[in-house]
Amino acid sequence: MNSNNSETYHTATTTTITTTITNNNNNMSESNTVADGYSRTDQRIPIATSTTPVAPPLDFDYNDGVAENFDNIQQEDDSYDNESRDSSQIRAGETGVDRHLAHPDHPHLEQTHEGEHRYDHGDIASLKITRSTKLFAFCAALNSCNLGYDIGVNTGAGPLLQESLNLTDIQVEIFMGSLNLFAMVGALSSNWISDKMGRRWAFRIAAIGFIFGTVIQAGSGGYASLMLGRSFVGLGVGFGLAVDPVYISEISQAAHRGQLVTWSEIALNVGILLGFISGMAFSGVNADIAWRLMFALGAIMPCFVIYFATFVMPESPRWLVSKDRDDEAKEVLKLLYPDGYDVSVIVHEIKDGIEKESLAEKAAGW
Repeated sequence: MNSNNSETYHTATTTTITTTITNNNNNMSESNTVADGYSRTDQRIPIATSTTPVAPPLDFDYNDGVAENFDNIQQEDDSYDNESRDSSQIRAGETGVDRHLAHPDHPHLEQTHEGEHRYDHGDIASLKITRSTKLFAFCAALNSCNLGYDIGVNTGAGPLLQESLNLTDIQVEIFMGSLNLFAMVGALSSNWISDKMGRRWAFRIAAIGFIFGTVIQAGSGGYASLMLGRSFVGLGVGFGLAVDPVYISEISQAAHRGQLVTWSEIALNVGILLGFISGMAFSGVNADIAWRLMFALGAIMPCFVIYFATFVMPESPRWLVSKDRDDEAKEVLKLLYPDGYDVSVIVHEIKDGIEKESLAEKAAGW
């Protein structure tokens, strides 16, 4: 390579570096968020420098620029066994190692918006579950108590019900088992209503269906009305079980999502326990009245769910973003994340996730 070509090459390379560094610094100054970071999954962008015309490969977690002694390292180190190398040492073809966020003067990593998922929180050491998130998850989990209560109460009410209405064994079996059939229908229909009307309306509809069915069951004078009430209870149960984990996952931080979603399962078991307790509480009451009272008590919990869904629980930020209501989504996210966290980054991630899901559905179809 002659001197003129070499000079032109180095000048172009230096200009590229200067432009990249300037753009990166401008992006960081404009964003200036504690959630923005350099994720461990960022794409590495090797950049040549004036001293290293050939861009070195980047094959480690984080980097902090090209090694100062890169040109002086003997080439025989290229045969060094990568599996046994010490990550604290610098070898030929590598750059300096920095376990922290990349320095803005060394733009070897592409900035992304994946910090919340990768624990890159800037000045925030780690994300903690806020009180608001716990409250909203608790309110949503109460909806799962309805199914648990129905399972538990039928254990004690079944024999009393059969005796009071003179039902056959087959009729009782159909009554007990039909709940799962109706719940399947409710779960299948929940997706359309939940996406169309929102998560909070989904909670209200599930609770109203459960209340309506419970009241009909408690006042039944025959098998036909008993099964009618059972159908509404099953629809409400299936509807609620489908929306509970969805809502909890959408209001939870990625770091704690799995933990909070299990609250719905815990609530289900609490409901079963309450159903057993109701059977014990009315064990001394006349059989014709006891099973009616046991069913009627099941309408109390859904009333609380309706109240919480109306006055306490906010709408899911994911649903709000899907409806282009970004400002409302940001207000909700401010309740779910610590003070000072730039929730606009989370909105960006939600939009990106919705777009990817839409593309995947169009590509796969049925």
